[in-house]
Amino acid sequence: RALAHGEGSVRLSLDGDRVTLEAGDRQTAGQCLDHDFPDYRRLLPQTGDRRALVELADFREALETGPVRRDETGTHDLSVLRVTDDGTVVLCADGDADDPDRVAVNREFLLDALTAGARDRLVLELTAPTAPIAIRRPDDESGFSILMPVRLED
Repeated sequence: RALAHGEGSVRLSLDGDRVTLEAGDRQTAGQCLDHDFPDYRRLLPQTGDRRALVELADFREALETGPVRRDETGTHDLSVLRVTDDGTVVLCADGDADDPDRVAVNREFLLDALTAGARDRLVLELTAPTAPIAIRRPDDESGFSILMPVRLED
């Protein structure tokens, strides 16, 4: 939480195979894993084909009250999004199944990402139905979150 709210300094140190993170009076440490990690840069979205500036309060309310689908296991709510030609994000209902630009996301994960953005407005960038979605702060193009979509089985 200290990182999320910018309270004080944070120190990350590496000593051999041990990594330590200190924030305020809290500390956590662990062993470095001896594994090759995937190239994270492949997950980083290029600038999205479709960008939409969303007003967070309105978008959050639409997500919380709008149409949802269940994932194939029946355990998670999915919100199905589409960015219109004028840059508006709309929530799709089940009747929009033939729309090729729909992107489905775990609704809870999207709501968490919006909260982490900590702004009144955020930019959503979508490229393809199965490509990562970038969630950016309008005043900070270099920092962003990514959210992986869920493949829809119609």
